[in-house]
Amino acid sequence: MAKECPICGELTLEPRTGEFRFDPPANIPGGTMVIQDAAWEECLQCGERLLSPELDNALDVEQYKRIGLLGPDKIKDARQRAGLTQAEMSQFLGIGEKTYTRWESGRSIHSKSSDNLIRLADRYPELFVQMEAQRDPNRENLIAEYFRGLDKPRESNTYAMAAHGAELDPALAGLLLERLRLIAENRRKG
Repeated sequence: MAKECPICGELTLEPRTGEFRFDPPANIPGGTMVIQDAAWEECLQCGERLLSPELDNALDVEQYKRIGLLGPDKIKDARQRAGLTQAEMSQFLGIGEKTYTRWESGRSIHSKSSDNLIRLADRYPELFVQMEAQRDPNRENLIAEYFRGLDKPRESNTYAMAAHGAELDPALAGLLLERLRLIAENRRKG
């Protein structure tokens, strides 16, 4: 039995099942998408097609696959494996929390650059700690205090691990190496 079409208002909206064909925009490669055993409604008057949630999801999955991006479930899995909340993941990616939430729920598609960062977070979660340490505005002071305390016994040096887990730039690495040489020489002498 036909229903009223929300577009043209005619009583010509009818249920359809079978093979659903969809021509995606040019930025999605691979030509026509074909979904087998699909269900949708189609208006015989204006041609409008209303997709079932299952069909809409199947088209999304195909779209993610064709453009090579992680789907919503994979995005969520990656975040959870990294041990991050949605807020923490959105902060790391440099985007709004609502934007990130839309990616996980499938209401919006992320970019390739964001996909790359999500994949890196999944494979190397320790990078989050290193990058945040590098962004710390007090990092240089912590490293300087670390250098000053290197000749003290470890138990009394509260900054002993201040620079741990973060890559040093070549200049700081050189300073550290020189400081360690001086400490070693002083211990040999005295």
